[in-house]
Amino acid sequence: MKKALVGALIVSAAIATGNSAIAATCADRDHVTAQLAERFGEAPVANQISHSNRILEVFASPGAKTWSIVVTLPERNLSCLAATGKGQAPLNRTLGSL
Repeated sequence: MKKALVGALIVSAAIATGNSAIAATCADRDHVTAQLAERFGEAPVANQISHSNRILEVFASPGAKTWSIVVTLPERNLSCLAATGKGQAPLNRTLGSL
């Protein structure tokens, strides 16, 4: 189930970060991760680096009660909140079929 949640969140992040209508909240990476931990009890559960050197991270609280997707530009130590949500739902199709 955890892999399905991470897969769904990564797909959501890809959709969300491609949409210019979504406003991102950005700050120093240490500040963003500290706030996610303190306010929501979220910790990293998955990450991936892109060809353009951006880091996509999925944070989740225990039991995935809340989750956040953060995109980091390491050269600037800047992290942007790309998406947030509550709960989890099963992934209806495999990632290979998208």
